[in-house]
Amino acid sequence: MKQLFALLLLLYSTTGCEPFNLERKNFADCKAPSATVATTVNRLQVNATLTNPNQEFRTIEWDFGDGRSLPQVGTKAAYLYDRPGTYTVRAKLTTVCSQTTTASRTVSVTE
Repeated sequence: MKQLFALLLLLYSTTGCEPFNLERKNFADCKAPSATVATTVNRLQVNATLTNPNQEFRTIEWDFGDGRSLPQVGTKAAYLYDRPGTYTVRAKLTTVCSQTTTASRTVSVTE
């Protein structure tokens, strides 16, 4: 039995398989995602920017909280509201490890 195992091990090691080497592997940094939302308001116009990200995100999806906003992606987004009010601007953040979090800020817009 020992001879069979040694023969199989020898065959496996000589078949051209690449040996395992941790130094050559790239692993994703899977720490918990975080960032903040900064906004500037000019009457009904809101410009939002993702600030202080602790890593790069695979996706950033914006929602402007009025039920009609079209999805926007990227670190910056602009939106024009139909009417004055107080709204919550949200950015859904997804990492390369598929972890998600939401950063948000409340804004008040006027005419």
